[in-house]
Amino acid sequence: MFAKLAAAVAALLLFVSAARAQVPDGGAPDGGASDGGAPSDLATAPSSPAEALKRARDEFDFGNYERVVDRLRPLVEALELSRELPEKADRLEALRVYGIACTLTGRRTAAEGAFLLLLREEPSTQLDPALVRPEAVAFFNEVRARHRAELLAAYRKNRRPYYWALDLIPLAGQLQNRQWKKAIVFGAVELTLLAANITTGVLLSHYEGQDQTFGGGGMGSNDRTSLFEPLRDVNWISFGLLLGVTAGGLVDAFVVGARRAERDRQTEARLGF
Repeated sequence: MFAKLAAAVAALLLFVSAARAQVPDGGAPDGGASDGGAPSDLATAPSSPAEALKRARDEFDFGNYERVVDRLRPLVEALELSRELPEKADRLEALRVYGIACTLTGRRTAAEGAFLLLLREEPSTQLDPALVRPEAVAFFNEVRARHRAELLAAYRKNRRPYYWALDLIPLAGQLQNRQWKKAIVFGAVELTLLAANITTGVLLSHYEGQDQTFGGGGMGSNDRTSLFEPLRDVNWISFGLLLGVTAGGLVDAFVVGARRAERDRQTEARLGF
């Protein structure tokens, strides 16, 4: 009887040992990590600031605002956010998400700082009430109203100035409007037409002769006469086209510049400035 009991106890111990051997260290019996075992995703350091923003954005979509704050705090509080996130769209998204998450977790001072940085960089930013909770939208608008004068000064300082007098100078208007490709096209066409006009003008002046009949000299009179009309036509046409293209460039500069100035005025009005 005692021998059977001892054998049963030994078999039970062997079974328990075998079962424990199949469970990973620090893990649950089903192979998943236990709460105190493997590090969580939050503890895993992101490979780059962009990766940190992506993870925070995912947490934000799931409503894990505490994790959003933990992920983005080192990034947003960095002295050189523009160096950490070179793309403006990424910086704006990081500040927006961090500000909303701080608002919804009761960190109003941090939220105000984030919203203020966001508005300084892009004063036209709005929070969509259909996508953002009302308390965050209300606090964002409160921050904008409280720092209205500062934001207006920053907006006007960063806004590209417009000087209508520059539109009177060929190509200067396109450069002022930062339309580089258009400036290159206008410049190339104008330079080609100017070269054609000058070249034909020099030839006409050289071969017209003292009597301005385009005859005589070392070249046959008939040969010179046959060249006169084509060169004169090219000279006149190139000059006319040059005037037309130059005038078109000036008009384009005025139109684009006026639209930009009007858009700036509308932005100020929309922002309540």
